[in-house]
Amino acid sequence: MIVETHCHIISEDQRKYPRQTGPKPAAWIRDLSAEEFLKLMLGAGVDRAILVQAFGAYKCDNRYVADAAARYPDRFVAVFIIDPLRPDACATLEDGMALGLAGMRLVTWTDPPTLLDDARINPLWKRAAELKIPVCVLTTFDQVPRLGAVAARFPELRLALDHLGLPSLSSGPVRGLAPALFELARFPNVYGKFSSWTIGSLTRNSESACAEFFRRLVDAFGPRRLM
Repeated sequence: MIVETHCHIISEDQRKYPRQTGPKPAAWIRDLSAEEFLKLMLGAGVDRAILVQAFGAYKCDNRYVADAAARYPDRFVAVFIIDPLRPDACATLEDGMALGLAGMRLVTWTDPPTLLDDARINPLWKRAAELKIPVCVLTTFDQVPRLGAVAARFPELRLALDHLGLPSLSSGPVRGLAPALFELARFPNVYGKFSSWTIGSLTRNSESACAEFFRRLVDAFGPRRLM
């Protein structure tokens, strides 16, 4: 079975699913319905997919991924975004489980940025660990060391770092790149999610740099902790 671990769907129906993009939406935000994505999966030989809530399109309005996962339960599961600083964050997590939540996504791209080791998030980390809900973390690379503090404090919590934390990989010798990322490998509850962004950033440097980086990544985390 082949599973796509991170994809975004965006409905063309903006009445039912209004977007929250602001006046200047990012270039990648464009229509890609669940049905269209199913056709792409079929053409690529992909059996199932994890629908990760697209923060840039919908912020914390998870209705489209929830509806798609409910409509195609044999193909999709959904990962929701929850505002970790809301006082009802834990209740929202539990409500999401009732809707078929398979995972939670925590985004620090707020104004001001949410800090991963903010004590106010601890109840949500704790509840996710108790419920055995994996958490995808979308953050900037300067916060990667803070993720290590979370992993140490909540060893039962499963954490996946989206886009490997968006490290800067475009210049410099590979062995000097992203040491904070490789430091996370010592926490067995941390997983890495690399993407086309990661590969593109590396290959702009050189193909050999890309190969060396991924050899180091696999050596550090092991293939079972990378997606």
